Order: sequence, then structure tokens, then C-alpha cells
Amino acid sequence: MTATTPTSGARDLASGHVPGITLRHVTKSFGATEVLTDVCATLTPGRIYGLLGANGTGKTTLLACIAGHTFASGGEIRIDGRDPREHAPTLSRLCFVREDQAYNDAFTVADILAVMPAFYPDWDIETATRLVRRFRLPWRTRSKKLSRGQRSALAIVLALASGAAYTFLDEPYLGLDPTARGIFYDELLAAYAASHDRADDPRPGRVAAPAPRTFVMSTHLIDEAADLMEEVLVLDRGEIVLQADVDDARRTAFVARGLDAEVKALGVGRELLSSRRLGGITSATIRGELSAQDRRRADEARVSIEPASLQELVAAIGLHGGTDQLAPHSVGSTHGEPLAQTHSLAAESESDQ
Repeated sequence: MTATTPTSGARDLASGHVPGITLRHVTKSFGATEVLTDVCATLTPGRIYGLLGANGTGKTTLLACIAGHTFASGGEIRIDGRDPREHAPTLSRLCFVREDQAYNDAFTVADILAVMPAFYPDWDIETATRLVRRFRLPWRTRSKKLSRGQRSALAIVLALASGAAYTFLDEPYLGLDPTARGIFYDELLAAYAASHDRADDPRPGRVAAPAPRTFVMSTHLIDEAADLMEEVLVLDRGEIVLQADVDDARRTAFVARGLDAEVKALGVGRELLSSRRLGGITSATIRGELSAQDRRRADEARVSIEPASLQELVAAIGLHGGTDQLAPHSVGSTHGEPLAQTHSLAAESESDQ
């Protein structure tokens, strides 16, 4: 990578380039296998994003395409208005770490950290040193001798100490025990807050204030990490099917449990994401708002209503209706148009008549 000055990103934005990450109809195929089919999204800078979805939906592939580690087959990727593949200063402002991060087997932890300033102009040695100590990483151990948890911790050290304006973390916690994951969450928030503080109070002599850091993290421990995220993007069947503020996403669905007919009646006109039936009792994850009248009807029919957790919402989208029915879902694309197929409980009720 080519080094750049801390103000290069500010100069790009001052020249009129659109800040943030813009994805327009991004596709990626491996031979005959189409992994990303039509990814559209806009990520404003200075936020923590969660990239969510079932295994095999293309999360790692999408992050690799954005970070320039692999080329998209089609579409357009822009970071602060630039194509990162054609703009070395933009590449130097990106950091992508993954669970299976590769290192030179002959390098020790200390060797790996020593070469990082050549790739990241804003590398923070103090942060790196503190994190190595917090994770209890062995300075003189060669990378090939590190345990899985130690390799995950090292990847987190590189990501947080990089100072990169755009930092992508692909399942960064794998191999970490709960205590180490807690350290990661605390340090991620600290790095994020520190970048906002610097943006609000730039150092003397800067041409412009540095933009706060943007983090995009894929994770399967959704509810555990939900409080870290400000916005979520759900990837399914090669497309972003939901992009929303975390709190808004949580409010988009609820879980109804009760007699099958009563649950169906409550869901009329709403979208069924998944359902399971045991005897006459149905448990359904339904997307839509509930009015006070709906809640009274549910109480009268002895149908329990609970907010769907973020984990339940993502799982329901991935299930496409669960085991007793296949229900394509329609959750609206990021550019304002609904997906082609919808399925509501009203349609199911009609089919039962």
C-alpha cells in the first residue's frame, strides 16, 4: 500500500466527493456460483454497522470486495467517492481483518506489529501495545504457534490499532472466550469514541478535522453484539434485504404464540417471516406494526406477543418460513423499492379456506 498523510481523506471530501461507502448493484460470482446478486446500500461515515445473515449468504465476500481484497464481478463500489482499486490513498485508509487472517509463519507477534506502520499511516503503537497486554499475547511467539483464540485477538489488535478510517471485521471474535470478547467490545467502543473526539477537536495544523472511524462488523453473536451496532444490514440470497437503525430493526417484527387460527387472524395483512406449529399451537415471527387494538385482540385470544430480538429477526429472514412452509420475504430494498415476492398471513388464511 502507498502511505498517505492524515489529511488526504479530508482533502478528497473537500473536493466534492461523496463521503461514506456507496454500493450500486454489486455482484460477485465464483465460476457458475453467484454469491452476490444485486447489493445496493449506502453507509454514511462515522458509524458502527453490523453485517448480518446466515452462513453462506456472502458476508465475507462482500467485505472483501469493498476492501479491495477481491474484485466484484459487476456493479460499483465507491469509498468517499473513489474506486479503492484505482486510488492508493483510499486503500491505505482501509483495514480488513478476518477470522482466518494469514500471517507470515516466520514472524512473531512483535514482528507483525513492527511492519504495520508501513501499511497504515495512522498506526497507533500505544494502542497496539496496550491491547497485546490486555489479550495476553506472547510477543516472541511465531504466528504459526498461536492458538485460534490468540490469532483472533491479534487480528483485533491490528484492526483497532490501524487507525483506519474504514475498518472491516469479519467474525473477529471466533476463538475468543467470553472474557476476551468483552475486552474486544470495550476496546472497539473506545476506539470509536476516541475517533469522534479527534474529529470534534482536531490537532493544530490540520487542514481539516479527520472524519470519525467507520466500523463494519459481521457477526453471528447478534444479540450479544447488538448494543455495539448503530445500524444493521441483513444480507440474504445475495442482496441487502434490510438496512435499518438497530432500534428500528428491532421494532419491525414480533413473535406471536397461540392457537393457530388466532395467530393467523392477528397476522392478516402482515408479512410472515417464519412459523412453527406444534399440534394446534403456532409460533410465528411476523413483520409489521401492532396497534393498541391489535394487542387487545391478542390478549382476548390468549395470543402472547413478544418483540422479536435482532437475532430472531435475522434468523427468521434466513429461514424463509421455517419448516412447515416456504415463505419468501419482502423487507424492502435499500433504494426504496420492495422485493418482488411477498407472503402474508392473509394469503395463508385464504389458502386454508
